[in-house]
Amino acid sequence: MENLIINPKHLNSKKIAGGVWILFGIILLFIGKGSLSEKDWTRSIIFWVIGILFFTPLAGSVKSQIEIGEGCLKIIWMNWIRTVTIPETEIEKIILAKDGIKIYRKDKKAVKLLIYYMEKEQKNQVYIFFTEYAREKNFVLER
Repeated sequence: MENLIINPKHLNSKKIAGGVWILFGIILLFIGKGSLSEKDWTRSIIFWVIGILFFTPLAGSVKSQIEIGEGCLKIIWMNWIRTVTIPETEIEKIILAKDGIKIYRKDKKAVKLLIYYMEKEQKNQVYIFFTEYAREKNFVLER
């Protein structure tokens, strides 16, 4: 079974937010026109740094990805900052819902993968992946 990788086809809101922060920094410089105090320069630089951070992985993943490892699933979902690793021994059941996927784990909080923002073909890819995965690993699958 292959790993699942879904790249968004729409403009990411993080990129828009990053652009807005950078634009705020530039506007702040043009408003002052040479009479900027150290405080204004510092604020402008901070706005630029915040804007640039939105373009880095520190603001979360841009794509959704599920890797099948040895006895585990490694999930990096859109806008998540860190990877979630779920051992196969912890998985109780997988629920396929209209707006997302829930992976219930033994003695831990369920992992929710939201898919409402994806296009129809991308949602189908996610559903097919989890259906095949549950069938292959003999997990309980609910719809």
